[in-house]
Amino acid sequence: MDVSFSEEQTMLQDSVRKFVESEVSLEKVRELADEPKGLTPELWNTIAEQGWLGILVPEEHGGLGMGLQEFGVVAYELGRGVVPGPFLSTSLASYMIAQGGSDAAKTKYLEGLVSGTTVGTLAIKEPEVNITLDGTGCTAQASGDGFVLNGQKDVVADAPAADVFVVAADTGNGVGFYLVDKDAAGVAVVPNKVWDMTSRNGTLTLDGVQVSADAAIQNPAEVFGKTLRLANIGISADCLGGAEYIHKLTVAYAKERSQFGILVGSFQAVKHPLVELFAEIESAKSAYHYGAWAADADSGDAETAVAVARNTNTACYRNVTLTCLQLHGGIGFTWEYDLHLFLKRAKHNQFLYGDADHYDELICREALGI
Repeated sequence: MDVSFSEEQTMLQDSVRKFVESEVSLEKVRELADEPKGLTPELWNTIAEQGWLGILVPEEHGGLGMGLQEFGVVAYELGRGVVPGPFLSTSLASYMIAQGGSDAAKTKYLEGLVSGTTVGTLAIKEPEVNITLDGTGCTAQASGDGFVLNGQKDVVADAPAADVFVVAADTGNGVGFYLVDKDAAGVAVVPNKVWDMTSRNGTLTLDGVQVSADAAIQNPAEVFGKTLRLANIGISADCLGGAEYIHKLTVAYAKERSQFGILVGSFQAVKHPLVELFAEIESAKSAYHYGAWAADADSGDAETAVAVARNTNTACYRNVTLTCLQLHGGIGFTWEYDLHLFLKRAKHNQFLYGDADHYDELICREALGI
């Protein structure tokens, strides 16, 4: 499979990289740790102006109408710069609305989500409920010409910044998804304490929240399945970008740092792990590119390919950051140094929209035909 970028994809990558380097330096990332929502409105507006929030939204709704591979290009570069903010969350919400929202919902939300005036996110996580959403405690009961939602979601990505939530709820006949505005009566959001300050989340409580029939996502199981693929392509790209950046950073450090008058990069205990990490990154890169292509082409093995990409890249990112931390010594985890930002993001990504056990089981079931 040819994984080289098209001219359009190369131009997109160059523009995102230049933007990140000029507008969101790693020093700026550390400064944003003090922001309650993880970023400033000015930075979010600047990101929105680039058009990246509309990559997967059809042109008739103000988007760019591109594919998952182009989305992955942006996610990779943002991950390479460990850029904070609700890019992934808003993209997922936009995608669900574009794929399964009513005409009224598309008219109400998509323009704002694409332009950055509205921030969206998925509200699906509950204690003891995995990504399949079996046993979801949040409920949606028919009421008049709409629904009443009750329940709680405990780890909602970018909840403090969100204006609209796509909420998973038990209808009594399966799981449905409903659009809920943050200012609706009965909605409460409490920010959670987090380790990774580039990835905020919060707890969403719904107490008798009334939504209209137009708020329901059509074909919820199919739309959520596709959205989950998108989420995992974004996570994989974010991990790959961060892993490659930190590996190069550590190689450069090993070539410059002296110990007892000798460059540490000359020691086998340093250079051998770096070579092994390079090989692991290359494997993760191959898994990512195939997963992105398979999802974009909607091939028969797309679900498995994306699961492989996700697990390979989250594990790679974790291994790269932990090993490189050891190779740096104690300086690697100081606030002034960059490595710890990536390590925290790597740990966060491991459990975002599922975990390795779930996707390993999916891969094994497909391999064994059960």
